[in-house]
Amino acid sequence: MTYLAVLLGQDIGYSASPAMHNAAFASINVDARYELRDVDTLSLADEVAALLDDGRLGANVTKPHKIAVCQLVDELAPEVRRLGAANTIVRHGDRLVARNTDLAALAAELPPKVNRAVVLGAGGASRAAVAALTDAGCPEVLVLDRAHLPNLPGALATADLLINATPVGTGSDASPVPAQLLRSDLAVLDLVYRPSPTRLVRDARKAGAPARSGAGMLLRQAAASFALWTGREAPIEVMRVALERELVGATHA
Repeated sequence: MTYLAVLLGQDIGYSASPAMHNAAFASINVDARYELRDVDTLSLADEVAALLDDGRLGANVTKPHKIAVCQLVDELAPEVRRLGAANTIVRHGDRLVARNTDLAALAAELPPKVNRAVVLGAGGASRAAVAALTDAGCPEVLVLDRAHLPNLPGALATADLLINATPVGTGSDASPVPAQLLRSDLAVLDLVYRPSPTRLVRDARKAGAPARSGAGMLLRQAAASFALWTGREAPIEVMRVALERELVGATHA
C-alpha cells in the first residue's frame, strides 16, 4: 500500500512541501506520497474526515484552516490547546490528533535577544510567533492585524524585531511594510518563503538589517511533521536540498 499525507489549505499551488516530503519518503524507502488538497471552508470537514481512510498518515494544515481544524479532530496536543491553532494532523488508528510544529520551528529562527517585537497578522502563524517570543522572554509583543496596519509606523519606531505572519508577498513582489520604515537595527523574519528572499527581506537587507525569509522555518516544521507521521527521524538534509531546488526558480538576487 502507498501511504498518503496531504496539505490542507486554500490557494496553495505555490507550496514547496510536496518536494520536501516526497524526497524524504524516497530517501528512507517509505512507500508514501505527499499531495496538495486545495479546499475551501465548506469542504474542510470532509477532507479531515478522509484522513481516517486506509493508508492515510495525516496532514499538514495551512491558511486559512489552522484554527478551524481544531474543532474537527479527536484530540488536541498541549501546544495546540495553548495556541488554538494546528498545522499538523496525525492519525493514530481511528483517532486524529492535532499538533503544532510551527512553534518550535519558529523559535529556532528568532534572534538571541528581542526586547520589543511587532507581529503582522492574526492567524495561526501569528499565534505561534507570539508564543515563541513569549517563551524567549521578549517583554513586549505587539500584534497588528489588517485593520490596525495604519499604526505600523509608530509600532515599528521602537521595535527591534518585525515578524511578517501574513501571506502578503507570497508568489509576488509585494511587501506588507513600506521600505522607508525599515532600518538597520530592526531585524526582520518574513514567514513567507516563496519567492526567497521576499521583497520585504530584500528591502530590509538594503537598509542594513539582518533579515530572513521563511524557508528555514518551513524546513524545520516539515521535518517535525514527517517524524510524527512516520515515527522515524526526518532526513533533514535531503529535505533541505529538495527545498532549495524547489525555490531556485523563485529566488531574487
